[in-house]
Amino acid sequence: MSESIGGIAPARLLEVLQSLSATRVLVLADLVLDEFRYGEPARVSREAPVLILDHTKTDLLPGGGANAVANLRVLGAIPLPVGRLGDDASGNALLKSFKRRGIASQHIWTPERYDTPTKTRILAGGAHSVKQQVVRIDTGHPVAMTPGEEEHLRSELKRALPECRGVLVSDYGYGLLHAANIPEILSAIREARLPVVVDSRGQLPLYHGITAAAPNLEEAEKAAKVSVHNDTALLEKAGARLRETLAAEAVLVTLGSRGMALFAQGRDSVHLPVYGTDEVADVTGAGDTVAATFCAALVAGGNPLEAAALANVAAGLVVMKRGTATVSPEEIGRALRDLQERK
Repeated sequence: MSESIGGIAPARLLEVLQSLSATRVLVLADLVLDEFRYGEPARVSREAPVLILDHTKTDLLPGGGANAVANLRVLGAIPLPVGRLGDDASGNALLKSFKRRGIASQHIWTPERYDTPTKTRILAGGAHSVKQQVVRIDTGHPVAMTPGEEEHLRSELKRALPECRGVLVSDYGYGLLHAANIPEILSAIREARLPVVVDSRGQLPLYHGITAAAPNLEEAEKAAKVSVHNDTALLEKAGARLRETLAAEAVLVTLGSRGMALFAQGRDSVHLPVYGTDEVADVTGAGDTVAATFCAALVAGGNPLEAAALANVAAGLVVMKRGTATVSPEEIGRALRDLQERK
């Protein structure tokens, strides 16, 4: 008998995985550029007691909500990102990255006086050693939407929603989404009768009446106003309260090395142990992978537990990669078939 995930057979998860192909998902997102600069130690500086690094390469990758978009595309879905970029080098790099991946950008706009949020990580190490992050520099800050932008956002949603089967909101707090426009946005999504999954860094309680949310533990604690620590009973309280506060069908809380916990309507909570090993290589962007996989699976017809189980496998695979990474259906499929073969 094969090994299950949360009681779901790998064969069923393979069916859900195959159904993700060509599923159109609107992604309302704060689009971020992740920049990784790599260098090898050369000598100690004469100016200060710091290492001088010889630059070896720079990787420019979709980050934040853009990473969720990239994850959906790699999974086989067709994401339609709706958001804004600055008319700058980082924004141009993201647009080029989307084009290479076959991701449409017609619903992205470039307002004046807006800088593309960019997270620059400096990594150092010898030629034959693993590079370690030594510092991160963030540029870009929250910028309020202008009345013209608000009208433009409404117009783009009106154009894009009829093309899609579901919506993923990736809210990193850069000003695209706020207390004044979130209710109107959710109303438009409900009018289109589409499921919506929300991943919000600091505004989760504003998203009332959604299909599902995918917060990490810290975000869930803040939204539910419950400090969980490592207490299972408090986790149950926080999850139940958050689902009730949001009037959501499901809430999937990621717990790092302790896996995930699903709180879904009409069933007991389910704890999913971490897939694979807890000796991770890099957690950068793992939450985006979870949100994208969970959303895609729900939109494609999976139930909340099936979607959570698939997201759990994707998370276990992506944290074994370095940098802002994605996971392909082939990788997930191999992992599921390996579970099928276990007795």
